[in-house]
Amino acid sequence: MLFSKIGWTHHTWNPWWGCNKVSAACQYCYIAAIMKRSGREPFHGPMRTKTWDNPARWNQKAINEGTRFRVFTCSMSDFFHPGADEWRDEAWEIIKACGNLDWLILTKRPELIRDRLPKDWNEGYPNVWLGTTIEDQSQIKRLDVLAKIPAAIRFVSAEPLLGPVHFGRRIQKLDWVITGCERAGKNKRRAMNEDCVRSIRDECDAAGVALFHKQYYSGTKLVFDGLIEDEVRQAWPHAVRRHDAA
Repeated sequence: MLFSKIGWTHHTWNPWWGCNKVSAACQYCYIAAIMKRSGREPFHGPMRTKTWDNPARWNQKAINEGTRFRVFTCSMSDFFHPGADEWRDEAWEIIKACGNLDWLILTKRPELIRDRLPKDWNEGYPNVWLGTTIEDQSQIKRLDVLAKIPAAIRFVSAEPLLGPVHFGRRIQKLDWVITGCERAGKNKRRAMNEDCVRSIRDECDAAGVALFHKQYYSGTKLVFDGLIEDEVRQAWPHAVRRHDAA
């Protein structure tokens, strides 16, 4: 997708579509609705798409403009899903070749990362950010797994934030945290407790970790202004502040 509506990325790239539910965060997954509208079954695992030429165009545009673009990778699947093993090496080649793109790879399966990294990963590709979803405290061990993977940037997406998340000393392994409510129909979505957001903010501030508050509901209206107690909190990892913050 060109110029994504997701506030923390410029583009989304989906070399494959389709996934399988693994935790509470998946209950009202948007992938299902999108794929069903396309006449496809969402939870039978990944299928390859026809979007593989897009990154080269975005990379050339970034070079021409003297900037960088952020690319959310696999918003319609999970980059480390075992059902995509036959295509992932090719995807890594594209990621490595497109050096003016920062690739934001978010997974709910961090235990599968290590065995699916490219052979020349070493301390991590400089243009790859690795993240995992932690919707509540029950999934905090995902961070323990992620923390053992070398990466230029490590991040957590606490979206949908379904309950309290307390990082403790684990937060020292992070560069960035995203918070946000669940997006689902009025009668389905689970409420986000603002105290949980403030608690994460306080932990991030104490540890010097950047926080991006993506979205919340004001009544029935979805709001993207990033406000937490009247202060905009939409920051980027300190290591990449040289990049545009658009």
